[in-house]
Amino acid sequence: MRTIGLVLTALLMLIGPAALAAPVFEDPKGLIAYAYTPYGTGQFPEDLFELYSPTLTELWEAMEARTPEGEVGAIDFDPFINAQDYEIKDLAIGDAAIDGDQAIVMATFTNFGEPREMRFTLVRRAEGWKIDDIEALSGEYPWRLSELLAADPLLN
Repeated sequence: MRTIGLVLTALLMLIGPAALAAPVFEDPKGLIAYAYTPYGTGQFPEDLFELYSPTLTELWEAMEARTPEGEVGAIDFDPFINAQDYEIKDLAIGDAAIDGDQAIVMATFTNFGEPREMRFTLVRRAEGWKIDDIEALSGEYPWRLSELLAADPLLN
């Protein structure tokens, strides 16, 4: 009986890390659909960086590093919805336009009745598709996430 317990424990130790590994997306549209799932369930992943390319992650980390302690930083909103709060309705995710190892996926929805159009640039890596940039194409102030993250607020 003890042997069975040891074998099960060993199997769980092997399976556990794999189950906790970042999801791998072979389809760019599937990645964007996954990214929007929490807005319906309310259960957000602990680490959104698992969805980002190394380039986007580095830009985000650099922004955080130069942000004074106690300050918000360049991004004080959720870039997936272009807002701080959400009531997402009519979400539509377009088919991916794939060109080699890059893809563009459009997402449209309303947030509190306001139409939103987002463009996601993705890159294919060994670990699957990753978000390399996000753009808000609608709203009063269109933006590109990589530009916001790279901007030095002291120079603006």
